[in-house]
Amino acid sequence: MASLNIKRHDTRTAIKATLKMPSGNAVDLTGATVKFTMTKYGRALANREADVLDAVNGTVAFIFLPEEVTETGTMKAEFEVTYPDGAIETFPNSGYIAITIEADLS
Repeated sequence: MASLNIKRHDTRTAIKATLKMPSGNAVDLTGATVKFTMTKYGRALANREADVLDAVNGTVAFIFLPEEVTETGTMKAEFEVTYPDGAIETFPNSGYIAITIEADLS
């Protein structure tokens, strides 16, 4: 899964992803909910629902709130899907999404 580099306090750039099975096929998110979690040193900086942009093709996005992008450094992130039957699956299936927030000049 891709990484993201942004500056502190920037909220315009969303993290977008296509959630895929290890086989490479997109996950069908019809009827599912998707949560995005971003942490630094195990402390959650963002932990709320993401937007499903295209359920059939597994496309999701998460737009940061100002309070979620105040810290600088490299964060770990993931999407957690809860399917209609209650089953849960986390993406990426291995490792994490790397999000780097750099200091701004103001």
